Amino acid sequence: MNTIRRSSFVLVLCLVCSVASPQYRGPVGNGHERKGWAELPEQRTAMHLTNAPDPRELKKDADELAQLSQTIPAEVEGISRGLVSSNLNERLKRIEKLSKKLRDAVERSSR
Repeated sequence: MNTIRRSSFVLVLCLVCSVASPQYRGPVGNGHERKGWAELPEQRTAMHLTNAPDPRELKKDADELAQLSQTIPAEVEGISRGLVSSNLNERLKRIEKLSKKLRDAVERSSR
């Protein structure tokens, strides 16, 4: 009688484990996200190289940002005289977008 209970318990335990195991994905989700400390040093440097920003693109964005920002003071002065440029808002949004892109690139490269 005791052997039957024990074997029944083992059978039920095996069934529960077999049903639950395909659903278990481990402590880090689906395995695609890994912590930086869990990678080998070679993988870390390779990852940083692929995430490194392109210096030519950064230079182009910085030049465009400088050019756009030089036109803003004249535009703002025109507002005080009642002259509102139709694309001032678009230029300001572009300045904001470029500065965020440059900030992110600098932050990524400093890690």
